[in-house]
Amino acid sequence: MTDALTPMDALAARVEELIILLDRAGEPYWVRWMQRALDRIDDNKLAGVSQVLAAYGGQDSFSDLEVAPELAVSAPHRHRALNERLVELRSEIHDLANTVASGTAS
Repeated sequence: MTDALTPMDALAARVEELIILLDRAGEPYWVRWMQRALDRIDDNKLAGVSQVLAAYGGQDSFSDLEVAPELAVSAPHRHRALNERLVELRSEIHDLANTVASGTAS
């Protein structure tokens, strides 16, 4: 029987997925940002959660990121799939980070 993931573990797993997507999409800035956060999350430090949350909000933030815009014309289906997955991960990560930060995590 497998134990359910804690919110912190689930957050780490989703951030790992995000890093892979960002790396494949050629977003080194955000890869570094999220890798630093993941390193702290893996150490069970709330500073990693705070770093994740700091990426959201404001102009030109992670919330506004569109990956692989060059594919919009040459490979529109791939562009759409990448960005749809980004939106899913971004939303899930934000929710998990808020859960951990609010102290409602078990």
